[in-house]
Amino acid sequence: MNSKPIQIKKEGPSDYERLRDEALVMVQKLSGHIWTDYNIHDPGVTMLEQLCFAMTDLRYKTGFPIEEILAGPTGHIDPKAHAFFNKGEVLSSGPVTTTDFCKLLLGQVVGVEQVWIEPVVAKSGSTICKGIFKVLVQPDESITTTGQYDQLKEDVKGCLMRYRSLGENFEEITILRPLNIAIKAAILVDGKQHVKETLAYICNTIEQTIHPPVRFLSEAELLAMGKTTEEIYSGPLLSGGFIPDEDLKPLRIQVDPAELIKAISSLDGVLQVKYLYLSLDGNNFSNKQVRIPSGYFASVDISNSMNDISIVSDQFEHHSQDALFWNVFERIKEIRKRHYTGQQVAMIDTTLQSTYRDLGKYYSIQHFFPAIYGIGREGISKDETDARKAQAKQLKGYLLFFEQVLANYAAQLGNISHFFSPAEKSTYFSQSLDDVPGIAQLLDPGYLDALPQTGESNERKEAVLDHLLARFNLPLLPYPITLFQRLYGGISTLEWKAGLLKKLPDLMYARIQAEAGGYQEALRQLLFIHQEQGERLTAVFEKSHLSITNDHPSEEFTVYISDEILHVVSEIPPDEEGYYFGHQPLHLLKYGIDPVHYRIVENHDHYLVLYKSPGQRIWQAVARHTTQEAALAAQIAMIRHLKNISIQSEGFYVVEHTLLKPLFTDPVYGFRVKNSKGEVLKEAHHLTFVDREKALEDVSGHIEFFVMATPWHVLPESFFKFNITIVLSAWPARCQYEEFRRFTESLFRDLTPTQYKLKFRWLGVNDMRKFEAAYFDQDNKDKILDFLT
Repeated sequence: MNSKPIQIKKEGPSDYERLRDEALVMVQKLSGHIWTDYNIHDPGVTMLEQLCFAMTDLRYKTGFPIEEILAGPTGHIDPKAHAFFNKGEVLSSGPVTTTDFCKLLLGQVVGVEQVWIEPVVAKSGSTICKGIFKVLVQPDESITTTGQYDQLKEDVKGCLMRYRSLGENFEEITILRPLNIAIKAAILVDGKQHVKETLAYICNTIEQTIHPPVRFLSEAELLAMGKTTEEIYSGPLLSGGFIPDEDLKPLRIQVDPAELIKAISSLDGVLQVKYLYLSLDGNNFSNKQVRIPSGYFASVDISNSMNDISIVSDQFEHHSQDALFWNVFERIKEIRKRHYTGQQVAMIDTTLQSTYRDLGKYYSIQHFFPAIYGIGREGISKDETDARKAQAKQLKGYLLFFEQVLANYAAQLGNISHFFSPAEKSTYFSQSLDDVPGIAQLLDPGYLDALPQTGESNERKEAVLDHLLARFNLPLLPYPITLFQRLYGGISTLEWKAGLLKKLPDLMYARIQAEAGGYQEALRQLLFIHQEQGERLTAVFEKSHLSITNDHPSEEFTVYISDEILHVVSEIPPDEEGYYFGHQPLHLLKYGIDPVHYRIVENHDHYLVLYKSPGQRIWQAVARHTTQEAALAAQIAMIRHLKNISIQSEGFYVVEHTLLKPLFTDPVYGFRVKNSKGEVLKEAHHLTFVDREKALEDVSGHIEFFVMATPWHVLPESFFKFNITIVLSAWPARCQYEEFRRFTESLFRDLTPTQYKLKFRWLGVNDMRKFEAAYFDQDNKDKILDFLT
C-alpha cells in the first residue's frame, strides 16, 4: 500500500510576476481601445504593480506556519481561544469497563493494593443480574496493619457510586483479609555473590511473585513499549500516571511452590533451589499447592519467624536477617513499589509556543509610490496648484477602496485566533487605514467607530461552532433553544453553542455517568434546562408570590372598550395589590407569557390588568393599580414572573430501576413454573419417561422469576433489568408543547445506551410534589415503587 500522502496540486506560483502578467492581460482586454504601451511609466501600470506587490506580501504572510499565525504577542498560543483541547481531555473518558473501574480505584482510593471487579452471573437463566457487579479489594499494608477495613470499604463504595455508569450498580464489595503463608526453603547461590544482598533479592522476588505490584508508568515509557497514544489515554485519566492492562493480574486462588522456584531460579547468582515448602500454620510444611479460601488474599511477611529461608554458599549456610539484609530488602522494595509519575504533562500545553509575526499590521501601499505622485508621507509640495493638490487627494481616495480590502485581509489574518474562539462572536475583522499618509484629510474620525459595524450575521459563526462540535460527533438541533428564545427570550443560539463547546470535554468524559454526571448534564445542556442538582422542581411555587387560587369572593362586571364588550370576573381583595389569577389551569404558564392575552382597562378609580387564555369567554382581573403606568408595569412584571416560573421548574429526574432492587442477600427472590397453558404447576404428575421429558421441555421456557421488592410489591425480574423511568415536569410553557415533548423523548433515546428501555412520565404540579417526596426519601423505596407500578 502506498503510504505517500495525497497532495492537491497547485495551478502555479502566486508570486508577484505572475500576478502582474495576468493583471496586465486583463487590463488590455478591458481597455484595449485606449492608447498606451502598458509600460512602467504608465501611472495605471504603476498602481497595478503596487497592488500586485501588496497582494504578494499578503500571500507571503499567509504562507507562515500555522503555529506562527496563531501565536500571540508573547509567543504563546492560547488553546481556549482556538478551541484546542489536549489529548488528555479528548482521548480519555470516564470509566466504562471493569478494567477502567479497577484503574480508577487504584488511582483514587488510598489503601487499595489490587482490585478485581466481576459481573454477577446467575446460573439459572435469570437476567436480574445484568448490570450488577461484585468487587474484591486487596488492601495495602497501611490498612492491614491498622485494621481500617470498614473505612476502606466506604471509600471504595463512594468512588464506584460516584463514577458508576447509567443503570449499573456495585452491590457486593468485599475487602479481602491477608492469609499469611510461611516459607521454608534452601537455595544454593554462587559464592561470588554478596550473600545478604542475594537473600534480600530472593525474599523480594517471593513477595513480588505472590502479589505483583501495580505500576504507574509515564506516557514516554508506554510509547517505548509500543503503545499508541490512543491506547495510552483510553479510559479514565488518573492523576498518578498510566496503569498498563497487563499489571491487572487475575485474583490468585492458590500459591504453587513450583512457580516460586521458577521465579527464584531466574535471579542472577542463584544456582539451585534445593527445596521450597509452604505452610499456613508454620508447622506442617509441604511442596503442594496452597489454596486460598474465599475472602482472603495470599500474603508473605518476610519478618515473620515462621519463615525459614536459608542460603547455601561455599558450603556455608546463612539464615540471619541482620541490618544489612533489611537495608537492601527495603531499598529494593521501595524501588519496585508503585510510583506516581503523574499525567499532568497531558494537561499542560508546553508545546503551544511559536514566533509572533504581528501579521495583522498593514503598511499602506501609498508609501511605495514615487514621490512625484504626492501621496506618500512627504505629501505634495505646498507650491503646487490647488488643482494639482486636489488630484493627489483624488488619487488617494481612489486607492482607499483597494487599501481597505487589503487592510481587512491583514486584520482577518491577524485575528485568525478569534475565528474559532467560542467566546468571540465575530468572524469578519477589519481595521482602520490609519497608516495611510494624510488619512485625516479624507476620512472623518467617526469612520473608525463605524467600521466594525459590518452587519455580520451569526450564521457564519454558528457554522464555525457547528464544525468544532462535529469534531466530537455532536450535531446539534437548535429546536429547543429557538423555542426557548421565542417563549422566554434571552440567550441566542450562538451563545448556547459556544457554551456547549466550552463544557464539551467534561460532558463527553462523563457521558454515561449516572451520578450527577455527564448523562444528565449533557441532556440539560442540549435541552437548555436550568435545573439545579438536588433542587426540587416544585420549589419555585413555594418561593413564588404569585397566587393561582384564592378564597376571596368573586365579583362579575362588564367593561366597554370602543365596540368591544369585556365580561370580567375579579377575585382581587379590596385595597390590595398583587397578582391573582384565580382558578386558572396550568396552561396559564403557556399563554400568560404572551402580552396578546392581556388588557388594561379603567374601572372606577382603578386600572385593572385583565387576562384571558384562548377559548375562554370571561376575562380574569389579575391585578389592580391606581395608575395606568403602574398597571402596565404590573403586567410586564407578571409576564416576567411567569417566565421565571417556567424556566426554574423545567427539569427531569432519572429513576434507575436497578437501584430499587433488593440486595441479593435478602430472601426475596422466587420463581414459579407454568405449563404451556400458563397454569402454575404445583406438583409433578406421573408420566411415562418420554412424556415427562416432553413436559420438562415444555416448561423450560415457562419459568417465571419474581422479586418481592416489598411486602406490597411482588414484581417480575424484568422490571429491574435495564429499565429507566424519566420523570419530567409537564407544566412549564415549553413542556406544554407536544412537539417539545416528542423532541425531548427522542433526544433521551439518542443519548441513552441502546440496551436500556426508557419510560417517560410527564407530571403536573401536584403529582410531581408527591413524586419528589418519594424520590428524595432515600430510605423508603416503597413510595417510588408505588409510583412506578
